[in-house]
Amino acid sequence: MRRILIIQFILLVGINTYAQRRAVKRAYWSTHGLISSATFLSDLGGKDNYGTNDILDTDFSETRYAIGTGISFNMTKGLCIGLEAFYGRLSADDAETNWNRTLRQIHVRTDILETALKFEYTVSQKSGNLRGFYVNVGGGLTFYKPMAKWNGNWYDLRPLGTEGQAVDPSQEVYKKYSPVIPFGFGKKIILGNRLTLALDVSLRKSFTDYLDDVSTVYYDRDLIQATGGLAAAHFSDPANGAGGIGVPGSTRGFPQNNDNYFLVGFKVHYILSKQKRGNNYITVRQNKWIGKRGSTPRLGRNGRKKRLRLFQ
Repeated sequence: MRRILIIQFILLVGINTYAQRRAVKRAYWSTHGLISSATFLSDLGGKDNYGTNDILDTDFSETRYAIGTGISFNMTKGLCIGLEAFYGRLSADDAETNWNRTLRQIHVRTDILETALKFEYTVSQKSGNLRGFYVNVGGGLTFYKPMAKWNGNWYDLRPLGTEGQAVDPSQEVYKKYSPVIPFGFGKKIILGNRLTLALDVSLRKSFTDYLDDVSTVYYDRDLIQATGGLAAAHFSDPANGAGGIGVPGSTRGFPQNNDNYFLVGFKVHYILSKQKRGNNYITVRQNKWIGKRGSTPRLGRNGRKKRLRLFQ
């Protein structure tokens, strides 16, 4: 976990240094804020069919929110690298689907905290109708906490071992975090005064099927209760055997499909360093301007500008 965070930081600093040495036109830093919806793609709820992790399994009634921030280093030719973080809430409920998943009666609320490093390309403002459109991809880490409600109280599901993790020594308790691959697209609109508004669509590919605490098969409810108590037994099988649900060894989730989620919202970007206009180029020391043909501004008589040729 720490290694991934350190790698993200080193990459951001390293690419920044490389870009400053290699780029001729001046790059700049910017920061942004995010407000967005957050939608779960998990084993629970969704379409009236077997659970999947694709966009067709979206349950918009369970859409929640995400807020975040980030910082970006904007290079030339529309390229950008950025580090961002956000907090979000995901939700899913079997009651929202008209299928045999309804009989399972499982629901979940998962809070997530994600950090990611992204590479982005934005189409130039000189590209007609495509100007301002962008695509991005990256890598990150999400920390997650599945919870569920019973008798008016919310319970952290991971320590309860709802699939027998606390009883069966052959099973491992799932981790509190997972790598993710963020990728998405959007459209930027320049507002002026260093501000840019973006409509952002961003998807997340995770590497765990436990964002919703549901993955494999039912375990013996009595053994779970003996080890974890009544709450653990209840959340392992909220239907309590009704309709033939909860038979040990029967399907509870679909481990072949990892859980995913996506965000749709707005970003407001603010440029931290003022850009230089025109076709001028900047020296390594960034204290003299050199024109395309190798000349610098020099004041002549009557205050008129002349050029001093540095090289032919």
